[in-house]
Amino acid sequence: MCTTRLAPAALALILGLSACTTTKQAQVRTALLDAGLSEPMADCMAEPLGRDLSVSQLKSLQRVAKLANTAPTNMTQQQVMTMLKRDLDPETVGVVVRAGVGCFVRG
Repeated sequence: MCTTRLAPAALALILGLSACTTTKQAQVRTALLDAGLSEPMADCMAEPLGRDLSVSQLKSLQRVAKLANTAPTNMTQQQVMTMLKRDLDPETVGVVVRAGVGCFVRG
């Protein structure tokens, strides 16, 4: 009898959590587009970043993106990687790099 009452509550919780994830991914996608990524790349990267990074990690990433956008546009890949490693925790760097490489490879 108790499981019958819990089923609707569990379903509502799952749907609520998935809606939060979807909203988080949509916000990440918008931030990636605002940062200058192409629409296909932003679409691809939003899911793993929204899923695998905490809100705090995403805010750190957003700060770094703003810093990169104020820097000269001819930053080398090495300079970007150095800035990521300096200003972000290793887990965030790993998620960003995996997402970027995976999306690049998928084309």
